[in-house]
Amino acid sequence: MRRRRERRLHQQLFAWLALTIVASVAVSALVLNLLEPARSPFNRAVDQAASFAARQFAERWDDAAARDRLARDVADTFGVQLILVDASERPLLRAGPEPCHGPTYSLDVDREGQPLGRIDACVDGAHRFRPLLGLALLCSVCLVLWTAAALLARRITRPLSLLIGTTREIGSGNLSARVQLGRHQRGELRLLAESVNDMAQRIERQMRDQRELLAAVSHEVRSPLARLRLSAEILRNDPGNAPALDSIELEVVELDGLVGQLLASSRLDFETSSKQEVVVADLFRQILARRQLDAGLLDDRSGGSAARVDATLITRALDNMLDNAVRHAGKVSRCSVRVAPDAAPTEIVFEVLDAGPGFPADVLPKVFEAFYRGPDAPQAAPGSLGLGLALVRRIARAHGGNAWAENLAQGGARVAFSVALHRA
Repeated sequence: MRRRRERRLHQQLFAWLALTIVASVAVSALVLNLLEPARSPFNRAVDQAASFAARQFAERWDDAAARDRLARDVADTFGVQLILVDASERPLLRAGPEPCHGPTYSLDVDREGQPLGRIDACVDGAHRFRPLLGLALLCSVCLVLWTAAALLARRITRPLSLLIGTTREIGSGNLSARVQLGRHQRGELRLLAESVNDMAQRIERQMRDQRELLAAVSHEVRSPLARLRLSAEILRNDPGNAPALDSIELEVVELDGLVGQLLASSRLDFETSSKQEVVVADLFRQILARRQLDAGLLDDRSGGSAARVDATLITRALDNMLDNAVRHAGKVSRCSVRVAPDAAPTEIVFEVLDAGPGFPADVLPKVFEAFYRGPDAPQAAPGSLGLGLALVRRIARAHGGNAWAENLAQGGARVAFSVALHRA
């Protein structure tokens, strides 16, 4: 369907040019036919000359010598071949050049309505109009004009097709795409192409500057956060400071999580992931230990499988899934890591299950959209940017997999993502 839409302009332009050619030929023929007199002066002169010749031969037809002399004079004067036959089709005289390869014209000779004979005049060097040849010539002209129309339509629409393709690439995220027109392309199309290229260059520069700023700010913010957290730990030695320190530590943890999400998003934008071969189950155990969760929650069915992944990004995805379960269900009921499919494994699947209320039916299709937090997000998820599960899907796709979520029949929800498998 998209390909047909792309070709529609080319086809319409070709059709309009072809119809314009046909209409022009038809109107020209009609105008010429209306303007041309019924009989032109030349045609009237030819008719008068033929009538005069018929009278002259009719007067001399019975006098063979005078008739033949007149025929020879006309043949010599006008360079035509004359053949005289009587009323019974018996040849009387042949005069003029031999042989004659031109068209033959017949002139009946009569006297007071009584047929005397006929004169066949052959004009050597003249060409009789042939309808089939004229039709073939007209078809050839139309074919040449239509071919020219097709080439013209292609020449006009090809730069537009290049512009459409480039804008689609820019829209899909390839900001380095540029329109490449031929060096002979001039006029408004070249100006349009240069404008599109300039727009893409500006957008690419702005996006690069924003990403660099985001990465720099994220790194700069993490250092004071770490020092603040360390100071809170030192002050905790005084029991009177415990409530305030708990509040400070909670805020620091929230800020650290937000910075981690921003850093992960920045690495995905920059495509600066550093992949190494790691045992995937170990990553899950590390994140469970970091969050002080029971290691028995993990159902390891990976068989020691390893995958070439960015450990930092995979850990961020696992942490986001665990955080989502804690925020919306209160706790994590079970985790699993397995290879799929069982017969010929091609990917590793990470799952986090909870026993909460599950996702509302209208929210479930949107849980992986960036900045989407649901109708109860301000109360249920303070400090969240709505990037958690969106990052999970981006990280999974960056590793050749995907992410999905579903409600369980027995209650609760399952959030999972996969990565391409590389067995150690």
